[in-house]
Amino acid sequence: MDSRFPKKVLTVSEVEFVQNAQNPARALWAFWACKETAYKIIKKIRPDASFLPRQWVVCLSPPARHFIDAIVLVSENQTIYSRLFLDDDYVHCVGSEVVTTLDKVICEVIKLPAGNNGEAENGHSFLRECASQKIAQHFHLNSADLKIERKQAGEKLLPPHVLKGDSRLAIDLSLSHDGCYGAYAFLP
Repeated sequence: MDSRFPKKVLTVSEVEFVQNAQNPARALWAFWACKETAYKIIKKIRPDASFLPRQWVVCLSPPARHFIDAIVLVSENQTIYSRLFLDDDYVHCVGSEVVTTLDKVICEVIKLPAGNNGEAENGHSFLRECASQKIAQHFHLNSADLKIERKQAGEKLLPPHVLKGDSRLAIDLSLSHDGCYGAYAFLP
């Protein structure tokens, strides 16, 4: 593993943890996922926030069931609580400013359908459809009535939101897509 990337995004103790881990790559991506999740949450609160991963400390809890809980200490006054889902093929992380919210998050990691070349094809569309179906199921709605939209503000993409007809629903939704995997998470 190239040691330059971890030194750019992890604290000294996190780099040491990764170097001594049984699976260094998995440990690196677990720390990275927690920090990236914290950044997404902070950006929803403060759109002008900067991503300063080397200044943010991640504290991982021992594994519980099929996930690992973590705390990201962003500053003296701000903590983000994260839940990591680790698999041999992916790392997925959800987070919140309120620790009890983690038990309420509905999330799923999906293997995206492969096209003729073996790469994920129409991953964003497929992921939005899966999220719409789960949201519809949870709220007893017709998924055909729902639309997930993600607008741009200048060059920046805004967080996605759910529409029913012309009305925006009060559902906090997150979508992610990397390679042949996609994931959604929402708060009811």
